[in-house]
Amino acid sequence: METLLLVDGNSLINRAYYATSLINGATYGFFTMLFKEILDIKATHVIVTFDARAKTFRHEMYDQYKAGRKPMPDDLAEQLFDTKELLSIMGVKMFEKPGFEADDLMGTISRLSKTKTVILTADRDMLQLVNDNVHVYLTKTGVTHIEEYDSARIEKEFGVTPRQLIEVKALMGDTSDNIPGARGVGEKTALKYIAQYKTAEAASQDPKLIDQIDSIMMSRKLTEIKCDVDMEFDITKCVFSLPMSREVLDEFKKRRFNTLCAKRELWNEADLPKMVIQQSFFNT
Repeated sequence: METLLLVDGNSLINRAYYATSLINGATYGFFTMLFKEILDIKATHVIVTFDARAKTFRHEMYDQYKAGRKPMPDDLAEQLFDTKELLSIMGVKMFEKPGFEADDLMGTISRLSKTKTVILTADRDMLQLVNDNVHVYLTKTGVTHIEEYDSARIEKEFGVTPRQLIEVKALMGDTSDNIPGARGVGEKTALKYIAQYKTAEAASQDPKLIDQIDSIMMSRKLTEIKCDVDMEFDITKCVFSLPMSREVLDEFKKRRFNTLCAKRELWNEADLPKMVIQQSFFNT
């Protein structure tokens, strides 16, 4: 069965970076998670999306969007560049587009894909994309704890549908993205409102919220992931297969990613290095 692994590049490398302070830890952690899921779900196609280094349509809508975020640390920027270089050598298809976030590209690809799709991310916002054809694998802590979300789990855990998570966030806002939402409304209260009213627009008519209708509706627009970005997508150009080439193995050896180099599932037996495996950055 064909399966597309759709990877949230910035989210994953950030998760890996803050899980370790070791040199090249972000790059190593990224590929630890990537290969784990490729093997676990037997991915036949792989795509990695990245944020473009430019303002998006959300900044044009609300100039305080993501205001206050610290710039990317220099060493993380270097590892992000190195990660992209390794992905290119591996032949993995990558997407980024000025004016849009990686989230929007993932949303669009997940709707264009007719293949079973697994989104690998550390960002809970991706849960709004879940449907019968799309599941989200959410990293919880570190780089080894990953949980699968389908529609049934979301409805059981939150009491709303995946798409209604947009409505919930419109009410509760998001301090990390500087999305205002409604004053004094946290996740539990937002979930109660949406369970009752179904949509943020309907909830905004509640006497306790009606004076915040503009903030709520703007927050909804900021929250919803676009699924109709104008982009060229051809699933046949995203095929990924194992084992990988000796060239890729040599690049991993250069970086002393010894545990990954010793994973027999990734390489041709004849190419495997005859080396003592040193302690890895993570327990894998």
